[in-house]
Amino acid sequence: MNSPDKSLETRSRETGRLPVEVRGQRGGGTIRALLWTAILLAFVFVCYRVIPPYFANYQLEDWLKTQIPFFMVNHTTDEALYNSIIKEMHSEGIEVTKDNIKIVQNNSQGINVQISYDVKLDFLVYQATVHFTPQMNSQALVQ
Repeated sequence: MNSPDKSLETRSRETGRLPVEVRGQRGGGTIRALLWTAILLAFVFVCYRVIPPYFANYQLEDWLKTQIPFFMVNHTTDEALYNSIIKEMHSEGIEVTKDNIKIVQNNSQGINVQISYDVKLDFLVYQATVHFTPQMNSQALVQ
């Protein structure tokens, strides 16, 4: 006499596990785990594409703020100002030309420079453009 409980016990001893029908699982946990893993990977990928341009812009703004006193004291010419800004932006990995930089004021009263550039973000299925406008203004030092 083979009872159903005995056959389950025999299967359990052979494989060490109960059959799927007995455990009542259908694989929903696996699908959920795969879904959350895909969401996590997508988030990491988006951060990998988005954070570097914002960080480069932050570093550029920081560099501009620290260089204002030096440019004012040295009475830097417009051409030297263009060259130093372009050189710093290229070192940060930002592609820019002289057309993107506008020197509003460069005299003994102060320096005011406006920079405008775009960075293209490629997400493989979608492309976006982020616009940055860092500014350098010596009036912030006076206040």
